[in-house]
Amino acid sequence: MIATVVAVLGFWKSTAPLPIISVPIAPTGEVFTAWPEDGDLVDNCNWWNGTYYFDPGMCNHFSVTRTSASDIQTALDRANRCAALGTTDCVLNGEIGFAVPTAFIYDEKEVGLRMLIAPRFLDPDDDNTTIKTIKMQDPTGEHPNQLFEFNTSVRVEYLKGGSRSMETATLTGQDAYCLQSLRRSIVPICWEGLD
Repeated sequence: MIATVVAVLGFWKSTAPLPIISVPIAPTGEVFTAWPEDGDLVDNCNWWNGTYYFDPGMCNHFSVTRTSASDIQTALDRANRCAALGTTDCVLNGEIGFAVPTAFIYDEKEVGLRMLIAPRFLDPDDDNTTIKTIKMQDPTGEHPNQLFEFNTSVRVEYLKGGSRSMETATLTGQDAYCLQSLRRSIVPICWEGLD
């Protein structure tokens, strides 16, 4: 994913404009975009730059809850490869060509990426969250940086990858920014079908 860097810019109140175009993740209706088996990872990881939406195509509860164990493993393998390539703790599903709305966040307990499928924002436990201006930076340096205003913490409910169980968590800092990036990167009509 785009590595997030906190930049508290009190003098700059604008954020990135909403995109007007969407890019299908898997135009043929498959779960994954094809990747060359021995291809260069730089060509495979499609880092989101904030100027368009990903259109996953699988934006219904049936598709999300029926993701197979082999698809989950493939998604985790791709996310780990891209995270290593981009030296980032957050990878978005569109960046790895996975058609299910998912964020992959580094988890020290699991010593790897945790898979949060179709996260839905809940009301916060308290009102202590603040808003920061976050500069999104593409790990390859090819795309322009975008500024977003994100909450410093979010409370979410999500389907845990590999278990088919729902979990609730409060995420802070980089993890919270990652989830908000995912929500921002996916075409809004998808979230309407899942929330």
